[in-house]
Amino acid sequence: MERRFKGIAASPGIEIGKAVFRKSPKPRFTYQFLLNKSDVKKELDRFKRAVDQVKKEIKDVKSGLGHNPPLKEIKPILDTYLIVLSDPIFFKATLRRIKEEKINAEWALMKTVEDIEGIFGKIEDEYIKQRVQDIRYIAKKIFGFLGSTTNTTISSSGNILIADELSPTEATKLPTKQIGAFVTETGGLTSHTAIVAQALKLPAVVGVKGISQEVKNGDMVIVDGQRGIVIVNPNPDTLRQYKQRQRHYSLLCKELEHYINITAHTLDGKILRVMANVELFEEIPSVLEMGAEGIGLFRTEFFYLQHNELPNEEALYNYFKKVVKAIYPYPVTFRTLDFGGDKLSSYLHSGKEINPALGLRAIRLCLTQRDIFCTQLRAILRASQHGNVRLLFPLISSLEEIQETKQILISLKEGLEKEACKPFTPIPLGIMVEVPSAVAIIDLLVQEVDFISIGTNDLIQYALAIDRNNEQVAYLYQPLHPAVLRMLKQITDTAHQRGITVSVCGEMARDPIYTPLLVGLGIDEISLNVQNIPIIKKLICSLSFKEAQVLVKELLTFKTVQEIKRFYLQHIKFWFKNLEELFSQDEFENLEEKYGKTIEESCLHE
Repeated sequence: MERRFKGIAASPGIEIGKAVFRKSPKPRFTYQFLLNKSDVKKELDRFKRAVDQVKKEIKDVKSGLGHNPPLKEIKPILDTYLIVLSDPIFFKATLRRIKEEKINAEWALMKTVEDIEGIFGKIEDEYIKQRVQDIRYIAKKIFGFLGSTTNTTISSSGNILIADELSPTEATKLPTKQIGAFVTETGGLTSHTAIVAQALKLPAVVGVKGISQEVKNGDMVIVDGQRGIVIVNPNPDTLRQYKQRQRHYSLLCKELEHYINITAHTLDGKILRVMANVELFEEIPSVLEMGAEGIGLFRTEFFYLQHNELPNEEALYNYFKKVVKAIYPYPVTFRTLDFGGDKLSSYLHSGKEINPALGLRAIRLCLTQRDIFCTQLRAILRASQHGNVRLLFPLISSLEEIQETKQILISLKEGLEKEACKPFTPIPLGIMVEVPSAVAIIDLLVQEVDFISIGTNDLIQYALAIDRNNEQVAYLYQPLHPAVLRMLKQITDTAHQRGITVSVCGEMARDPIYTPLLVGLGIDEISLNVQNIPIIKKLICSLSFKEAQVLVKELLTFKTVQEIKRFYLQHIKFWFKNLEELFSQDEFENLEEKYGKTIEESCLHE
């Protein structure tokens, strides 16, 4: 009987084949109290030796990647693993537990991992939260060298890999000529499993809980990497439909290659710059290959997370300069540090916060920790002399914050000009609009900056007072909520009246579903993950700006999410035509469930 499972669409594409399992056993060990100093020393040595063995294995994998070009993008991930292995929160904390609590290495390691999981669980940022998977993976490797787990095995033969998780090092050992798609129980859109699948250009669906218990070796499986759907033992009609979709997708991918090297503009000439969100320098080759017109959001915090201590100005300058030169002549938009004390716990001695999302984070933390902020700003100012740089400040909620920040920047710039004995080229300044207070005073804020960037993820959560990672209220996360639409319209109109550009860099930018809405609002730039750039460009080129404006005007007349969603999806269905294969969300299926009739029937009725 056909069964369907919903997960997270991590890597686009469609694959049909037989299931093969990769079994990763859980560590099994006895809990031991150590009776004397010699036992403690023995356990300390065992742990250190296991860590060294894991380091050696990762370094060996990294050195071997030169022979596997598709996997070159995972080198930064392997570097992150090496950093974790030396991180005081992980390494020294485990050693301290063995010494102080007089327990065996396995027990101490498990307690350390549990503590770290508790810290990560409170972090709002999805990318950072996914890094707990790295901790678990590293711990699992150490358990293996401690002799507490058996080797990972792949059972039977097949081309659809079903696993609880898949790390980059494990991916390098897979028979890639055999495996055609991934399905994992854990992971998210920003997990390293997703990055590996994208690097290998394999369809992947992650976060499919319990899939290992629901599928048998040799079962026929369809992996739909667009909608995040896994179909087990499909019926003949489903199989026929997906084979057709697979062929269609292949042709569409070839067509999309045309859009990589063109400027995105609507049928009636409205240009919308399509840029990339970037975390690491190593992503820049992919940014250029996929046709991005610059970096609309460079998340500077990830460079900090790769170090055991705060990087100094020279290290930051050299890194930022490397980024600026690599992307030139396109612009790079450096967002200043956008995390809180919870993510800087290795460097700062700040107290724990009950609600970090509403606490000391982003620009608030930077204005409190002036030395950290000034070091970063000086490095960016120096790097700006080597290319095209823009500066973006996150979580601005008041006029005072941006004015205070600008004064700091002016002072630093004057100091650098005296040191260099030459004037510095002015840098365009922008702010992230992510909280309702910024929307309410947007007319004041636009007078202080050169551009606006809307962080739709946080703006929607703060405006609707929901945590989209909380399963009990996640359904309330609605980009098409009337309040959200009105805020987006107010921000865009106010900025344009002042003559400054507006960018969107949240998930609404990467999802094709919302492209007509952003075009109709008059957004000037969007910044997204590189994989979706060609399809977004194609969509923009297939739209009429005037028609999209009329659509937005009509949407603003509705009072409920349900009314807006129904009207919106009915109309964009005609615009998308054959592009449904590339949607990351199954919005159309959801609509049919809600209204009990197909989109086509609804449109005919209208």
